[in-house]
Amino acid sequence: MLHSRPLPSVFLFTQILGQLVKLKQYSAVISLNRQMGLIGIVPNDYTLNTIINCYCHLNQMGFSLSVLAQFFKSGLQPDVFTLNTLINGFILENQVAKATALFTKMVEGGYCKPDVFTFNTVIKGFCMMGNNSAAMQLLRKMEERGYEPEPDVVTYTTII
Repeated sequence: MLHSRPLPSVFLFTQILGQLVKLKQYSAVISLNRQMGLIGIVPNDYTLNTIINCYCHLNQMGFSLSVLAQFFKSGLQPDVFTLNTLINGFILENQVAKATALFTKMVEGGYCKPDVFTFNTVIKGFCMMGNNSAAMQLLRKMEERGYEPEPDVVTYTTII
C-alpha cells in the first residue's frame, strides 16, 4: 500500500490507524504515520489527534506536545478532542498541574470550549491526587446556573 501509485489518500491511512488504535497497537500507529510522512502523505486533524492519543497511551507527553505543534504548523486548529486527549494524557502521567494549566488555557482562551469530558477528566485528576476540595470547586463551577456543560452521572460518580 505504501508503494502503490497513485498514493492512497490520508483518509484511508487514517482509517487504518484508527483500527490499529482499537487493537492498542500504538507503536505501530506511530511507525505507520512516520512512513506516511516519508512518502508525502500529509496528515489531517484526525490523523494528528490519533497520533497524540497514541503518544499519550505510551506515556510520551513530550511527543504528544510536538504533534500539537504540527497542528499549528499545518494551519490546523486543535479541537476539544485534541485538548481532552492531552489533558487525559497528563492525568495518566500524574501531571495534574500541567493538565489543569491546559484546562485553564482552554477556559480562558476561548478558542476551544471544554465539554463535560474535559471537566470529568480534570475532576478525576484532582481526586487521584487527593485534592477533593479542588474537585468539588470545579463541580460547583459546573453546577452554576447557566454554565455549560452540566455535570453528568460520571461527574458525580467520580466525586463520590
